[in-house]
Amino acid sequence: MNHHGDSLLVQPDALEALQGEGLRGLRGCKTELLFRPKGIPELLDLHIEPRGLLHPDCIPRSTPPQCPKCGRHGFSLPKEPILDGSSLPTDLDLFRLRNFATVLIVTERFKNAVERLEMDGLTFRELPVR
Repeated sequence: MNHHGDSLLVQPDALEALQGEGLRGLRGCKTELLFRPKGIPELLDLHIEPRGLLHPDCIPRSTPPQCPKCGRHGFSLPKEPILDGSSLPTDLDLFRLRNFATVLIVTERFKNAVERLEMDGLTFRELPVR
């Protein structure tokens, strides 16, 4: 598995293994890579839905309203982000934040499955929920 910016690339067999672990909401999409050297396996781009939110306490009071076109907020990710518990999906084990789309969130189930399958390319950080 490889994490590049806000994309997560995975080989088809790794995706099947994760799905076999019972993880919810994992869907691979063909990448738009135009060049793949010989010997490099096919990669799928995981479809990652924007579902959760940073807690309102993480958004500076002086932040202007989000962009009406793209929905982005004009602020930097806090050093100690807090998740808004009421916004977190219960039907997905991988999602991104709606108000900070470059942040990918996984459940403990996802983390445990990746570690059990000895997959590499990801690092995990536990975030508080309020």
